[in-house]
Amino acid sequence: MKTIVSAEEKYRILFDSIDEGFCIIEMIFNEQGKPLDYRFLEINASFEKQTGLINAVGKRMREFAPDHEEHWFEIYGKIAMTGESIRFENRAEQLHRWYDVYAFRFGDPKNMQVAILFNDITKRKQIEDQLQSANKEMESFSYSVSHDLRAPLRAINGFAKILSEDYSTKIDEDGAQVIQTIRHNAERMGVLIEDLLSFSRLGRQELVKANVDIRKLLDEITVEIAKQAPHKAMIDIGKLPIVKGDDSLLHQVVFNLVSNAVKYSSKQKNPHVKISSEEDNDAVTISVADNGVGFDMQYANKLFGVFQRLHSQAEFEGTGVGLAIVAKIISKHGGKVWAEAKVNEGATFHFSLPK
Repeated sequence: MKTIVSAEEKYRILFDSIDEGFCIIEMIFNEQGKPLDYRFLEINASFEKQTGLINAVGKRMREFAPDHEEHWFEIYGKIAMTGESIRFENRAEQLHRWYDVYAFRFGDPKNMQVAILFNDITKRKQIEDQLQSANKEMESFSYSVSHDLRAPLRAINGFAKILSEDYSTKIDEDGAQVIQTIRHNAERMGVLIEDLLSFSRLGRQELVKANVDIRKLLDEITVEIAKQAPHKAMIDIGKLPIVKGDDSLLHQVVFNLVSNAVKYSSKQKNPHVKISSEEDNDAVTISVADNGVGFDMQYANKLFGVFQRLHSQAEFEGTGVGLAIVAKIISKHGGKVWAEAKVNEGATFHFSLPK
């Protein structure tokens, strides 16, 4: 004989079987319309498991937690009054837990009821805090090491210079070559340390957002690149937008990408760099393309890591920090960075910024 299950029973089975905590509350306001408390009308099994609040139905929240944070009452009161649904993460201090919460008005607007769907994300928040702490320690360590290394490097370079200048008549050709090698590597290490310091500072640097004209930025950058290293690349600049961001940091991003494009296309007969943009409802994307040596896409995930290089120092000079700086700056802006390429057919680097 077939068992008939009522709609109410089906609802109850579904209500109690979901992993998310779920409850329906009734808001209680004072005469001035300020939310004073809320009463639990329904809860499911996961609600009790995730909150530790047992037999809550029919009881007010302040019975369980007299010092319950006022902002919870304000949020649920606003939902009950306006019908606006809200998704947010918040910490329940009384319960010592973090929750990912989705709340919306439930049923007849006159009843002032709110449905709340939530997940306990305390463990995730603890891991995020640990990662943030580890990142800060790593940034501090990198900064300290890089800063402390500069003094002995300056000493090495300085003494090598003294040997070269004051004892040139006493040192044979091979010895002079060794001294030049020492000086060259000390200078290269100095550049590497400066890049590391720049990378470390990014973790502590606050964004100062304003309107940034990318075209104007590029006009300055192309002049700057030409002064630092004369090149024969044709730089084709398309229509570019005004974006919201930190002017000095975005200058660094565009400089790194364009100078890389010039460098890696420099061995072509007719080096060509093209800068363009696209935009949709959510983001603006800037692209820097070149016709240079490119790279194998299977190694693309290495590009934006510190000291990760796909070409040897003998082929192209560099420290392997520039693209890591680009990725970190764009991440601080809430954007994305990625690349596309083929070996010996050029590469295109993209970064997007949210509108």
